[in-house]
Amino acid sequence: MKKFNKKKLPSRHTSLGPDKAPQRSFYYAMNLTEKDVAKPFVGVVSTWNEAAPCNIALMRQAQSVKKGVQSAGGTPREFCTITVTDGIAMGHEGMKSSLISRDVIADSTELTVRGHCYDALVGVAGCDKSLPGLMMAMVRLNVPSVFIYGGSILPGRLNGKDITVVDVFEGVGKYSSGKISEHALRKLELKACPTAGACGGQFTANTMACVSEAMGLALPYSAGTPAPFNRRDKYALASGKAVMNLLAKNIRPRDIVTKKALENAATIVAATGGSTNAALHLPAIANEIGIKFDLMDVAKIFKRTPYLADLKPGGKYVAKDMWKAGGVPMLLKTLMDGGYIHGNCMTVTGKTMKENLKNVKFNSKQKVMRKYDNPLSKDGGVVGMKGNLAPEGAIVKVAGLKKLQFTGRARCFDTEEAAYKAVKNRKYRN
Repeated sequence: MKKFNKKKLPSRHTSLGPDKAPQRSFYYAMNLTEKDVAKPFVGVVSTWNEAAPCNIALMRQAQSVKKGVQSAGGTPREFCTITVTDGIAMGHEGMKSSLISRDVIADSTELTVRGHCYDALVGVAGCDKSLPGLMMAMVRLNVPSVFIYGGSILPGRLNGKDITVVDVFEGVGKYSSGKISEHALRKLELKACPTAGACGGQFTANTMACVSEAMGLALPYSAGTPAPFNRRDKYALASGKAVMNLLAKNIRPRDIVTKKALENAATIVAATGGSTNAALHLPAIANEIGIKFDLMDVAKIFKRTPYLADLKPGGKYVAKDMWKAGGVPMLLKTLMDGGYIHGNCMTVTGKTMKENLKNVKFNSKQKVMRKYDNPLSKDGGVVGMKGNLAPEGAIVKVAGLKKLQFTGRARCFDTEEAAYKAVKNRKYRN
């Protein structure tokens, strides 16, 4: 086990020398020993809360991260930060809290790490804005860091078919239009979300989880395992060990998150027909380190990337299926074979993307992902647009859409609630 020189680490400000005796006394109050205090301090942040199933399994995984840190010679310091879950916040005033929460997550994580002089950071996040929020904090702080996703929810089963929360949202529309009964809607809502974990389709959480691997901030395969499975704890343990290796080698987030790494991230968003939110989050991560990578830069990559993963909501499968089929590394490997991925980017393994993918082989027997030369479509499942309606650019998910053009009069609303009310009451014609 490597011995670290704390005189060269940020935690020296809270643990070394006679004048730091008061600070050390606080650590002893939490049952740390003198040996514990002499080791590097590693922040272990999770966005655990009881707001939604996305976050409920994160505290369990954080304990495994801490064991990994301890086994590799560090002293973990656990803390939590907020989340706002879109699945509950949408459709009312609460949705205005969503995007802001990303920046609060980044800010609060930064303040905790800076205020307590932690030497490294492992972040565990479960949904929507919490994933990019922690990644933003990592590149901003630039202390050795590893990101780990909390995992997706398992799909529900109804009438012999997999269902997700999207089926419930669609069920609300069907109920409003008289296509299904209230009893049928109730059966949907009771079966759609059977476990802990983030929404199973390729929405923001699973999209940004794929991004975490493609960008190099997460260990290979760590994005795929569903939240309820004990195997998630194996990746959490490994993430704790990995951050100590990064600290030993002085590999920092800005060594990993480069312009090429961001391009890799945008590539996997397009290849999976991922969330349009990624076009907001990738520029925000880039902005933290002064890299120019705006909405239209993302859109250019979307346009040249083949759509390879047949994932909901535009496709047939959920995150669990992609994991069983071969996971993010298998998709990255075929994209690299096609020249769409930069293989020379550093990752949290301490190796390059190309080195990580060296022994990955494409499983031709599965149906979730295609090879780069046999895509679902030649263009990515997400596209960028500019025009008089969106002079600064707009992003649209086209995965699964049959109709790509529309001509008509637009009706504008000042609030989400007003638009929803008009649609619900069918009063949307001018």
